[in-house]
Amino acid sequence: MTENARTGIFLAVAAALLLSLFHYFAALEPTSVAVYAGVVLTLGGLLCVVKPIRLLGIRTRRAAAIAGAAGILLVLAALNWPVGTSRVAQRTAALDGFMPEYHFYELHEVRVHATPEVAAAALRRVTFGDIGVYSGLMRIRAAASGRFRAASPQSEVNVLQALARPGSGFVPLHDDGREIVMGMAGQPWSGGRVPSVRTPEDYEAFHRPESVKIAFNLAVRDEGGGWSRITTETRIRATDDAAQRIMARYWRTIYPGTGMIRRMWLNAARHRAENGR
Repeated sequence: MTENARTGIFLAVAAALLLSLFHYFAALEPTSVAVYAGVVLTLGGLLCVVKPIRLLGIRTRRAAAIAGAAGILLVLAALNWPVGTSRVAQRTAALDGFMPEYHFYELHEVRVHATPEVAAAALRRVTFGDIGVYSGLMRIRAAASGRFRAASPQSEVNVLQALARPGSGFVPLHDDGREIVMGMAGQPWSGGRVPSVRTPEDYEAFHRPESVKIAFNLAVRDEGGGWSRITTETRIRATDDAAQRIMARYWRTIYPGTGMIRRMWLNAARHRAENGR
């Protein structure tokens, strides 16, 4: 086997492993994948400008510079790719009523060996300590927004109770025991003061320019035979074209982190339900 073939196999395996890890936490979103692929390509190119690395298939500084430039172009193209609009064909959940049309979304689910009642109760008991990456990701998000300090909730604090508190930025919109819906409105990318959206009526009436409305749910469905399925879906709608462009860049950057938080949240609920915690 030639050196080029070995290099190609090595890079293909590494890429497959990274994509598998990415997909576990958040279903592959092409533009977000492209952003981080471009970042990796850019950093690899810059590193090889200093000293070409044959293992990466880059043998000259000229090739390294081209790779770095290609990475930058890929990042810019992915961050600025046009945004599409999705619409709910048939309303089957409370979330559909609050956000029937949206520009960005993510969906996660886990199957739980417990009745819906037990699964729903476990979901409500999840604490920030159960979501081990939360504090670190919030610090990264704060730094990206120009703030270098972010308040970290204590590990024993209940997640849903914290989100329902005034000042959290979230508004409880619906709770029927099987589905919880919460909303947020404003400019999450700015790190600024949260708008005074405190009631479902405030949320429905919010249409501030260059802003977005966010709604997410946590739902439990009976699958029979002592099994349940817990899902969480997040939807985001921009109030105008300017907000779409800004949110597209922000969302495609934070997407892996927000997926990681939600995946760990559901895994924690499953662990609590199946272990009687």
